[in-house]
Amino acid sequence: MFYDVEKLNELEKTLSDNLMKADGHTWNQNHKPHWINYRNDIPNCLCVIREYRTLLEQLKAQDDGAKVHT
Repeated sequence: MFYDVEKLNELEKTLSDNLMKADGHTWNQNHKPHWINYRNDIPNCLCVIREYRTLLEQLKAQDDGAKVHT
């Protein structure tokens, strides 16, 4: 779960580091390390997006429920 701020900070650092490693990469160099990073990073990003969407949906439902009771 990425509801934890520390886990989000770790993911941000990992993504930033991996993007920095890819800077200056040329076609003459090995692509496997970047491909591995991509394959690891994208599922984690999708998890964050899905969890964030769930939180927004829960907040909207709470807000809608509060409007009904007032």
